[in-house]
Amino acid sequence: MQYYLLTILKFIIGFTIVILHMNLLGKTQLSQMTPVDFIGNFVLGGIIGGVIYSDTIPLHQYIILLLIGVSLISLLNILTKRFAFFRSVAIGEPILLIKNGKFVMDNILQKENKIDIINISSRLHAQGIKSFKEIYFAQIEPDGQLTAVLDKKSVPSVILIKSGNIRSVELNSIGKDEEWLNSQIKISGIEDIKTIFLAEFCDDKINFIMNDGIIHKH
Repeated sequence: MQYYLLTILKFIIGFTIVILHMNLLGKTQLSQMTPVDFIGNFVLGGIIGGVIYSDTIPLHQYIILLLIGVSLISLLNILTKRFAFFRSVAIGEPILLIKNGKFVMDNILQKENKIDIINISSRLHAQGIKSFKEIYFAQIEPDGQLTAVLDKKSVPSVILIKSGNIRSVELNSIGKDEEWLNSQIKISGIEDIKTIFLAEFCDDKINFIMNDGIIHKH
């Protein structure tokens, strides 16, 4: 009887720590989770599954292992938010497939092991798009979703700055450099890049959203 009570207690502790962890990160829905979260949840599940039926590992060690796992996942999430390198490795970047109505062959061939063009075609058909020739812009998002745009005016925006940090990959994707971006910042009367929360490029225009919520339209 004592064994079953201890197992139930481990269940309760495990679920409580994982649920609290997800709520603290604000990721209670699958759509909010990154690859780091998915892998982390597998790790936590492995800890719970591997320990819960064993009576050789003390309860306090079980709790410590869970807390270590939660801490590492939280640390990785912080790193991916603050550093572009970690985000690129852990989450990935969008893969541009079609731009201005032309295939970006360098991206497709470079990532040919990841891109199944037949699968892409099927997914486009499911969206009601009959042919590649109808598409003006298409890319695979970091979460694996496919974005396809038929109208030039509907091309999604690109985030060039986040929390005061320039996103070089995105800047290169629109054919601009840091010198151009810095000039746009000066034209908008912004003295310190660190006061910029987001810089959004859309329809050949750039908008700066400041840390205080004010939007500088340019």
